Amino acid sequence: MRHFDLLLMRHPHLRSIDYQRLVQRVKEDPAGHWDEFVQACAPIVLTAATRLARGIGSSRALAEQATVEVFKQLATNDYELIRSYIGYGKFPSELVRLTQLTPALAGPRQEREFPQPGAGIEDPDSPVPALDQSYLSLLEKEGQEFTQAVRRAVSVLHRRDRLMLAMRYEQGLTTAELEQVLRLGSAKRVSAILDRLIAQVQPLVAVAKAWELDDVQRHALARHVLPEVFGAGSMETDEELTTSPALQHR
Repeated sequence: MRHFDLLLMRHPHLRSIDYQRLVQRVKEDPAGHWDEFVQACAPIVLTAATRLARGIGSSRALAEQATVEVFKQLATNDYELIRSYIGYGKFPSELVRLTQLTPALAGPRQEREFPQPGAGIEDPDSPVPALDQSYLSLLEKEGQEFTQAVRRAVSVLHRRDRLMLAMRYEQGLTTAELEQVLRLGSAKRVSAILDRLIAQVQPLVAVAKAWELDDVQRHALARHVLPEVFGAGSMETDEELTTSPALQHR
């Protein structure tokens, strides 16, 4: 169920609101209808902001901050955005768009979805480096419990995301080769997606943080652990590549 349908279930009174006419009333008399406008639109903005904040691992406080930013923006320059809006009953979609662009959410989302240059592995023709020998004894102490925890975390990823991880960390394809297979536009884009996928494997993230691994050794840790995870033989990865949640960000 789409989030707007869920919103209408939680706030059924929104069904009776004619947003086209409401926007028109605000255009004619912003101050006189501002409170009515905020009450009608705030649930939409807050719901969208909450979903976006949850997607980047942030709190409700960030969603509330984004909601405030949206209405401040709408009221800026004598309600210029509202006065200049031309639409036919689609103002809720405009509210969602404005929410996505708020500084409170846009910056963290971009950092999470598109890591800055320097993140991941730079050379598109490089294989994943080997884990430094100094970490092998630490890895032995983690034991099979760690491997099983990684396996559980990987198992809940989309099957096509697992395929991408297997191609990189088990089969050893370079990011340039992965780009040719997946057609994601650039090897840097592939690297960014791999960074995001590794960030979803929380046991790897926790160990990398505890050991204070840099980006290169973080990928090396994945190279060392994931072949054993995929080599167990029950991680099906034989679907089409085109609808992977990670790949949908291209």
